[in-house]
Amino acid sequence: MSQSNTKYLWYMTGIATYVVPQGIQTILMPWLVAVELQESADRLGIAQMMTQLPGLFLILAGGLVADRLDARKILTSLHAVAAIPAAVVALFLYLGELSYSLLIVYALAMGVINAFVLPARDGILNRVAGEQLQRTVTVAMGLTFGAQLFGFTAARAADGFGAVPLLALQSTILLSGMIAAWRIGPMPPRPVEAEAGHRLAQMTRGVAVVWQSDNMRPAMLMLTCMSFFYGGAFMVLNPLIVRDVYQGTAVEISLLYSVFVVGTVTATVLLVARGGVRRQGRALLLAIMSGGLSLSIGLTQPPFWGFLAGIYLWGIGGGVAMSMARTIMQEHAPDDMRARVLAVFTLANTSGMPLGALTLGYFTEYFGVFSALAFVILGVWTTSAILWRFSNLSRIGS
Repeated sequence: MSQSNTKYLWYMTGIATYVVPQGIQTILMPWLVAVELQESADRLGIAQMMTQLPGLFLILAGGLVADRLDARKILTSLHAVAAIPAAVVALFLYLGELSYSLLIVYALAMGVINAFVLPARDGILNRVAGEQLQRTVTVAMGLTFGAQLFGFTAARAADGFGAVPLLALQSTILLSGMIAAWRIGPMPPRPVEAEAGHRLAQMTRGVAVVWQSDNMRPAMLMLTCMSFFYGGAFMVLNPLIVRDVYQGTAVEISLLYSVFVVGTVTATVLLVARGGVRRQGRALLLAIMSGGLSLSIGLTQPPFWGFLAGIYLWGIGGGVAMSMARTIMQEHAPDDMRARVLAVFTLANTSGMPLGALTLGYFTEYFGVFSALAFVILGVWTTSAILWRFSNLSRIGS
């Protein structure tokens, strides 16, 4: 096996060993807050917001660090650190001392770590991909979704076995990811001329590069919108619908998330089989708008299997949208700024989630889940129509 293929395989393995624990956390966090502690919708919204909040302040710093240091060392170290918070929560839960404040600290800690892992991992994808960039992006996205699905499936055991074994599994898998990260091999930063300016200016230079690009700017704006509406729905609204409308527990929450990810994996398989998409911007817009149409099934209050069908279709749209958006950013980012540009991509993809989670938590508390769902659909369609009409997004790749 060639050295490039070996790096590719270890890179993909590293994705799996980080994302599977994230999938477990995605199910356990709302389960612990809403089911185990029986907290209210607004308290769940606050807790979910805390998972994403550190990224708003640290993701650009993570991009600068990734552009300046060896990515292998960053990823190896952070896999080790990421294993600690879950182990601490497992210990307190075992001792019967679980509290809402402890879960807030857990969410914040994982959010901080994530802000440095993602730019380091995304910044070296081009070096692993070679000339097969769009295919590698699609495969990486598919693996991410598949690993999430594995984590979701594992987390379904919370109802039967409790959260302690799952938190221990989360820590163990993260520790094993140190091996994958190290085996990628040295990934020193690209040699560039010394940059002038304060470090804050260097961190935010990626934002300037994206904003000045007619291709990357509208993609970033669309991602931010999707993050607010769809991210908030994914983190807060869907678990509340399962609990309040369908009287579900961890099994049903896990099943809902799993069906969404099966949809994203379906999209990945279709994209790989197709061999790429030429008009990436138009595909991004259509995929996001179709997601709103799929979610509208929930407004009819169908049986649970009908709601799951809508979530599956939403996942297909989400898979296409994420693959197209990331390809646009990867293709148009300068080599010496790639980690910082992709940090902006991550910021756009996650920045709306904390506010979306908080907004939908309070919105649902006072107006109900179906009014909140209608708010999400209307917001996505309106933003998509505006960007289609007044930006270059629909013409990217044409």
